[in-house]
Amino acid sequence: MELVIFDVDGLLLDTERTWQKTWHDIGIKHGVKNLGSEVFLKCIGHTGKVVEDIILQEVTGIEEPLALLQEVREAGKIRLENELELKPGAKQLIAYLKENQIPLAIGTSTISALNEERLKKVDVFHEFCYMLCGDEVTKRKPDPEVYNRIVEQFGVDKENVVILEDSYLGVEAAYRANVSCIMVPDILPATEIQIKQTMHIAKSLYEVKDYIEQYLLSKK
Repeated sequence: MELVIFDVDGLLLDTERTWQKTWHDIGIKHGVKNLGSEVFLKCIGHTGKVVEDIILQEVTGIEEPLALLQEVREAGKIRLENELELKPGAKQLIAYLKENQIPLAIGTSTISALNEERLKKVDVFHEFCYMLCGDEVTKRKPDPEVYNRIVEQFGVDKENVVILEDSYLGVEAAYRANVSCIMVPDILPATEIQIKQTMHIAKSLYEVKDYIEQYLLSKK
């Protein structure tokens, strides 16, 4: 194993549940009861205009759905400033990979400035030797561009790379890049599609560490 690539939101950082609570609270405030459930679940893994299109299609009965989305975005950022946490097992997994001299990279749809701010806040920014963010690619997940470019940056064979993802779109991006993927489902559980597209479905980053440890031992 020559490279491990981490997704961030929902995989490394416990952000998705914070966002869901925000969507729920703003939805209740404006009488959109399904905002934190059905609508939010359809938006997981998406960013920007795609999310706006989903809102325009799914949110009815209010005059300005995009204003509602903007309120969600602003409230969510404030909440994350106070509630941002690493996923359980993240530091242990990072430490194990570094002990085994395996380079760590980030491949995320989050913009670079926000990604840096959040990773510094939880004190892991310095652990990664390369990052490629949503504002640095032309196509976002499920397009494989982010993962193809990271692998090219390191000049390693794809068969020696593992991607860690939590979302359906992220798993699809890894699959289309033809890179092995371990999925750690966050809010949405793995379906038969993700089971077929991944090398392993883990319950936590602790389990990812154990799985990689066994994988490395099997290669000795």
